[in-house]
Amino acid sequence: MVTLTRVILPSLLLLLLLLLLAPPLYHHLTLHFNTPSNSDYKTKLAGKRVLLCGIGYEVGEQLAYQLATHGAKLAIFYRADGRQKTLLNLQKTFELTDDVIQIIQPLMVARTDTKAMEIKETAVKLGSPQTEIHPFNFGNTSTAHMVVDTAVSLLGGLDYVILNHADIPRGLFLHSLKLQNQDFLHRTFSVNVYSYIEIALRALPHLEKTSGHMFVSSSVLGEVPEPGLSVFSSTKHALTGFFTSLQLELQKRRSSVGLTVGRLGVMKSTELRALLDVPEFLMGDIVECAVGIMNSIVKRQRSFVYPVVHTHFAGLLWAI
Repeated sequence: MVTLTRVILPSLLLLLLLLLLAPPLYHHLTLHFNTPSNSDYKTKLAGKRVLLCGIGYEVGEQLAYQLATHGAKLAIFYRADGRQKTLLNLQKTFELTDDVIQIIQPLMVARTDTKAMEIKETAVKLGSPQTEIHPFNFGNTSTAHMVVDTAVSLLGGLDYVILNHADIPRGLFLHSLKLQNQDFLHRTFSVNVYSYIEIALRALPHLEKTSGHMFVSSSVLGEVPEPGLSVFSSTKHALTGFFTSLQLELQKRRSSVGLTVGRLGVMKSTELRALLDVPEFLMGDIVECAVGIMNSIVKRQRSFVYPVVHTHFAGLLWAI
C-alpha cells in the first residue's frame, strides 16, 4: 500500500502531466524555433496579393503590418455594420433621441474610417507596395461575393485570403430577449459564418489559379463553451466544423489550394480578455499571434493554435 501511494501514484501523475504538456510544448517550440527566416518570408510574400477581412480586434491590424513588412499587397475590408449596431445599443441604453443619433453617427463613421486610414498609411510605410481599404457590411451575405470581386479587381488576382472579421455578442442567453431574437441570431451568424462561406467559395477559383492559401480565424470557443458567450461560441463551432470539413474536400479533389483553420484564444489586449476569466500568464501576445498566423500561411499548415497552453488546457479541462 505504501509503495502504491508513494511511488506508483506520483509516477502516474507525472506521466499524465507530461502527456498533457507535450502537445502545447511541441506547438510552442515549433512556433518559436521553426519559423521561416525574413528571406523566406520575402520569397513567399513579396508582391503577393492578400485579401484580409477584419482588422477590428487588433490581431487583424497587426497581421496587416506583418504582411506589409514583407512586401505583400493588401486589400483590407473592415466591418461597417458594427457602427449601426453600436448606435442602436447606445440609443436603447441611454434613451437617445433620433436627433442626437444623427449627430453621433457621422462622428462614429469618421472615427472608424480614420483608424482604417491610419492602418493603410502604416502598412505603406512598412513596405506594402499597395494597400487598399474598404468598409463592408458582412451581415449582408447576398453581397459578400463583392469582397472578392473588388479585391481581384484592385490587386489583379489573389494569392492569400485571410478571414478574420467577427461580431462578439455577450450576455447570458436565457436572460436576454435580444440574444434570443431570431433576426439578431441570423445577423450574427451572417457576419461570423455565412459571409465566411460565401467569400471562401467566391475566392476558391482565384486561389486555384495561383495555388494559393486561405486562413480562417476560429476560436477556442469553437470547442469549449463559455457562459455569456453562447451565441459567439455557437458561430465558432459552426465555423470550425465547416472549414475542417472543407479541408478534407479540398484534399479529396487534390486541390492546389491550402487551408489553415486557426483556433485563437485570449490575447492580453483584446476585447475577449474582459469576458473570460483567464490568468494573464496564459494569455497570448497580439504581435506573436500575428507572426504565427503569417507563419502558418507561408508553411501551409492545416491548423494554427494560439496561445498554445491556454487553448490546449481549456479543451482538456472541458473534456474532463
